[in-house]
Amino acid sequence: MDLPLESMRSAAQEYHPPLIDFTQHIVATPSLPGQEGDVAAIIATEMENLGYDEVWRDQVGNIIGKINGGDGPTILLNGHMDHVDAGPLEGWPYPPFSGQIVDGNLWGRASVDMKGPTACMIYAASLFKQLNIKPSGDIYMTVPVMEEIGGLGTQHLITHLNAQAAICGEPSSNTLRRGHRGRVELRVTFNGRSAHASAPHLGENPHYAAAVFLSNLSTLTMAYDDTLGPSSVAPTLYSTDQISPNVIPGQVYLTLDWRNIALEKPADIVAKVEALVHSIKGLEQNVDVVVKTQDFTTYTGVTQAIPAIFPSYLLPENNRFVQAAHRALVDALGRDDGVDIWRFATDGGHLMTADIPTVGFGPGDETLAHTNQERISLAEMEEAVVAYIALILALAEAA
Repeated sequence: MDLPLESMRSAAQEYHPPLIDFTQHIVATPSLPGQEGDVAAIIATEMENLGYDEVWRDQVGNIIGKINGGDGPTILLNGHMDHVDAGPLEGWPYPPFSGQIVDGNLWGRASVDMKGPTACMIYAASLFKQLNIKPSGDIYMTVPVMEEIGGLGTQHLITHLNAQAAICGEPSSNTLRRGHRGRVELRVTFNGRSAHASAPHLGENPHYAAAVFLSNLSTLTMAYDDTLGPSSVAPTLYSTDQISPNVIPGQVYLTLDWRNIALEKPADIVAKVEALVHSIKGLEQNVDVVVKTQDFTTYTGVTQAIPAIFPSYLLPENNRFVQAAHRALVDALGRDDGVDIWRFATDGGHLMTADIPTVGFGPGDETLAHTNQERISLAEMEEAVVAYIALILALAEAA
């Protein structure tokens, strides 16, 4: 299906003011993981007002909008409605939930990650209705919950939705992405024997085992990919089973944040850390290594155990969806920015586990995400609406 570029640009320009108003509204509505109910209602109402053929909320609270198409391929757009904590307010130049516009940028927590990109996708899909153009196949606009804590929402989506291709709208400064490293969160438990701190000889202090382990962690040989680079591991959180400073703990808990390349599986990572433990004399009987699993409760009241895994993925450069998306963006944007990867994990990995080929594209500077400088360019947002329409058409053609 051909849609004249000039029509796309005119429509994006016409609907730019309400798009910005909508983005300000949802940025001004806090929606931490598990607390997305208010923003979900706003998003659903906006989709209905924009003329989506169907809008519904699934069991875990994801909002899904559908644009009815023909018998051709279904294309899925993927955003998310939750965000990380805003942190100390005094560090923000403008209040994090103000949605304030300064010098052509909309400020606030989640403006980049990823309410701004999500709003652009919502409006882009709706323009098929506004322009009275029936896409070749259905379009699903999905806005999941709980992306920031493991992707519970998208993991549920792929149990009841399918598509022939998808666009993950995480920020990329309006350039194309074809994959990223994954994330696996490990919990390493060092078992000792608790005792009064005045009599350390009666206990077995697990801090020493943890210290030996940490001093050897950097000796691991990490997996490597020519595109994604090396896997990496970072010790992040450290805690014990005690809160009293005069007690030798019985256990120490260490969190490892492992960023893995596409061919490195969670079981491989656990085995590699266990091998390191077994190579250190005296540790092998006192250390447990597992992928962390945690129960999360959605705003709809559903509780689900989720392993802390964001799958890695990488589409080949010659993949037909990557090639079609690249050509479409060159035509729509009038420039060739090439094809890159993200440096962080996204729900795109979950979509790929459901055999849905997924490309990435979104407005916003990804380096501003999760910071107190988070802001998104209004000009990038207008451009992104045009780009999303072009990508939908191109992926459907390639499917």
